[in-house]
Amino acid sequence: SSSPSCGALRFNSTYDISSTMTCAQKAPVLFVGTIIVTLYCIFVFVHCLPMMMSADPGKIHRGKIEMHAFNFLSVMLSLSYYRAISTSAGTVPDTAEWKSDPEVEARAASMAPTTVETKRSGARRFCKWCSKYKPDRCHHCRVCKACVLRMDHHCPWINNCVGFGNYKFFFLVIFYALISVATVTIAMIESVQEAIEVDTPFWRMFVLLFGETLAGFLMLLLSAFFTFHIWILSKAMTTIEFCEKSGKEGQYRSDFDLGAVGNAMASLGPNVLLWLAPISDLSGDGLSFVLERKGLLTSSEAQERRSSKSSKSTA
Repeated sequence: SSSPSCGALRFNSTYDISSTMTCAQKAPVLFVGTIIVTLYCIFVFVHCLPMMMSADPGKIHRGKIEMHAFNFLSVMLSLSYYRAISTSAGTVPDTAEWKSDPEVEARAASMAPTTVETKRSGARRFCKWCSKYKPDRCHHCRVCKACVLRMDHHCPWINNCVGFGNYKFFFLVIFYALISVATVTIAMIESVQEAIEVDTPFWRMFVLLFGETLAGFLMLLLSAFFTFHIWILSKAMTTIEFCEKSGKEGQYRSDFDLGAVGNAMASLGPNVLLWLAPISDLSGDGLSFVLERKGLLTSSEAQERRSSKSSKSTA
């Protein structure tokens, strides 16, 4: 097993974003950043500040509250987005038990990690590109050119894989983005109505309508996306596992299901108070997972028990 420092390096290490991104890879990230800045400027400078300069004390008070709340949401969204981009999703370690080594293969079976997910032949899953064995829930990403632990999907909007090490930050990006655009959509309705009914400069009316339309569209889009991720999180599934299970009998059932709260802790961390904070609070190593049957066994331990039971029944 790896030391805590190695684990921290494997899951939470950051890298120089600008040096690892091509122009094509930077474009989606810059596009998202542009949308965030645009909506922030419209909401703060075209909606909140005019309210705060109003003669109506009620409007002034609402404008201050809305601006402070939106500033907080913007900071949390920006931090979560940066952490999702810069945090490694987690890769298979360069240790002997995961490498393809004839000497390791020749050792006793107990020396090599066992997994629940295997090939049809019962052999361990192997990545021909990385020349390593795959832990449970691990998949190879051809964009990142690495086997990603508990891989959910590769996301071009963060130019990174979403996996064990950074799924929480990706989830928080969707959460804070949804709350932010919902705030813009609902709070700016009054300003949009006033801009239409009262004699208002054309540029201000256009900017308010543009911001309201953009925020409303994103709210609908993010609501569906967030609902989907809430659902697969509650089922202990990743996006890849959801696609693999579609159309199969007993679909959408995971061997790693620990119940809604247990599944949330597995993805967002054991400390409930830190679930909405862009702070890494991982439990486990991403190489083995607790199974639903006992709630106490790791996937490798459960597989060993299955093997021993089958050998006894055969005997």
